[in-house]
Amino acid sequence: MDRVEETYQIFLGQMGEGGFLEPYRQACRRMEQKLEKINEGYSEELGRVFISQVTCRIKTPESCLNKMLRKKCSLEMQTAQEQLNDIAGVRVVCSFLDDIYKLVEILKEDQEIEVVKTKDYVRKPKASGYQSLHVIVLVPVGKEEKKKVEIQIRTQAMNFWAVVEHHFVYKKGNYGKYEFQKDLKECAKAIYKIDKKMLLIREKMEMAQTVK
Repeated sequence: MDRVEETYQIFLGQMGEGGFLEPYRQACRRMEQKLEKINEGYSEELGRVFISQVTCRIKTPESCLNKMLRKKCSLEMQTAQEQLNDIAGVRVVCSFLDDIYKLVEILKEDQEIEVVKTKDYVRKPKASGYQSLHVIVLVPVGKEEKKKVEIQIRTQAMNFWAVVEHHFVYKKGNYGKYEFQKDLKECAKAIYKIDKKMLLIREKMEMAQTVK
């Protein structure tokens, strides 16, 4: 085993031992519970489903290593905590386009967590066509300890696109990326138009109900 490989193995061992990832799991569970409570309250208030799906995941040590190498960061625990915002991730699927922005406002008002960063890939999609609203929050997992959780908020249509793209392009080593890139971007644009149209239809329906 050469020195580089040994460094990789030491980093992977540190990530997998000593409970390094456990606080991130706790932060994920806490956010999941918080989102379920938000959904319960706002779904009742709105008279419709506010959040249709919440899923959590923790990056594997191998995934953390690969991202650290891509970012050209030193393979140290402290550096990983500072540089990786998505060791803990929560995906939230909302029903309508305005719901994803409403959820961000709700999170900003929460006194227990701190919103430290937002990236709007809905109004400004990635080059691939990817659309989602990313929110990095600090979640308390102890009296003095907080962990970052990346929350990805999107509509059902955006989620369908992202799942397909992630499976066939990202996870398959960019297989067919350039061949299908144009088609994927066209679908992403169509999805955004559909989301806006569905929002307009919902607003018209709500207005009609108010008039009655």
